[in-house]
Amino acid sequence: MQIYAAETATDRDRAFIVRCVGGIVRVGRTFVPDRGDETLPPGLRVTLTGIERYGRSVGSFDPPHTARVTLTGPSADALVRGSVIVEASD
Repeated sequence: MQIYAAETATDRDRAFIVRCVGGIVRVGRTFVPDRGDETLPPGLRVTLTGIERYGRSVGSFDPPHTARVTLTGPSADALVRGSVIVEASD
């Protein structure tokens, strides 16, 4: 996923507008920085806890679509416009 814009934030999670740039993005998956993105801290890990498209909650979305997602994790604040995160392999 590529971050397009950061939206609302709470002490636990943050909402973003994102674009899927590869694969299928699913709720419940953990994401880490893309190897080519050196702007993010290497230990960043966030969990995708919600996806919204056209005002409705969905379980997944795929390229080249956009969605509003909620990411949970202490590093979520490090994500900014242009950041690229990928599903963790472990």
